[in-house]
Amino acid sequence: MNGEFTYQEIMGQGESWSKSLAEAENQFKKIIAHLKKPWSEVIFTGCGSTHYLSLTAAARWQSFTQMRARGIPGSEIWLYPDTILPSKDPLLVAVSRSGSTTETIKAIHVYKERFNLDPIVISCYPDSEMMLTTNYPFLATGATEKSVAQTRSFSSMLLMTQYLMVKTASDEIKFVNQLLQLPNAFNILVKKYENIIKHLSKEQKFQKFVFLGSGINYGLACEAMLKMKEMSLSISEAFHFMEFRHGPMSMVADDTLIIGLLNDVTQKDELKVLNEMKAFGATTLVIAESAKDINADYIFELNSGIDPILRGPLYLPSLQLFAFYRAIEKGLNPDNPKNLSAFVELSD
Repeated sequence: MNGEFTYQEIMGQGESWSKSLAEAENQFKKIIAHLKKPWSEVIFTGCGSTHYLSLTAAARWQSFTQMRARGIPGSEIWLYPDTILPSKDPLLVAVSRSGSTTETIKAIHVYKERFNLDPIVISCYPDSEMMLTTNYPFLATGATEKSVAQTRSFSSMLLMTQYLMVKTASDEIKFVNQLLQLPNAFNILVKKYENIIKHLSKEQKFQKFVFLGSGINYGLACEAMLKMKEMSLSISEAFHFMEFRHGPMSMVADDTLIIGLLNDVTQKDELKVLNEMKAFGATTLVIAESAKDINADYIFELNSGIDPILRGPLYLPSLQLFAFYRAIEKGLNPDNPKNLSAFVELSD
């Protein structure tokens, strides 16, 4: 069956999250002293999906810890270190599903040569090159994948960045307990919305997909865009809510589905943008903690009770399923998207 592995990996995320969290504390004990050094800033790095993960993790890290954090592509650190890296010691957190991505490995080498420091490496494969060349590996347990497009690996590694983040808090137990609620919340969401997603994926009038997210949700919008583009070979773009109004909204028509990842604090202003797009003929789909006071064609309500900084992984499964079912509807195999491989390796 087309997409067999992808479907299993999407639907198995709750179990993967539970496994990753169960193993996190023992790993953290080996990292804690390094993590709590007086770093000038935290730089998250990756490529492709894990670059978008880095954007997500950095925004949440800075909001939660009030420490400066950035998400930078591995290739930018490798090729333009003088532009990217600060003069004082930063903490580098390198994220890679395979642990074998060339650009991220080269970024680690640049970091080590410049600062004589080891990065924290988050990966799904314990024996990968990146994990074996640092003193601070952090494994997302049970998140390996057979499919090319990242689904459970992305969300599990994002969860590991959030675990590291909350362990810096004085009241860490409260936040760790909220992370432990995520697997059950995942199970509720996919059962509630899978049939609606199947229906949406069959709607032939949708030819363009726009994913909007701002602040802590921008990286998630980018990742959702990439999943739709990779799996279903559909026209899909990602923008900040307000930036979409400055030119890109000219593409909106009745063949456009706009998906908004709402933030609790800025929801009122984000909804204004979606309402504008509805007036231009677009169909709107919203993912939000609560459906209260929302006017959209489709509403996926998280209803998690989890802090906004920590509930990021819950935005992803519905959108991953949407990309999956859209690919199936088009006769494509989401396990093996066109022109892609499980990891990118550059020859010397």
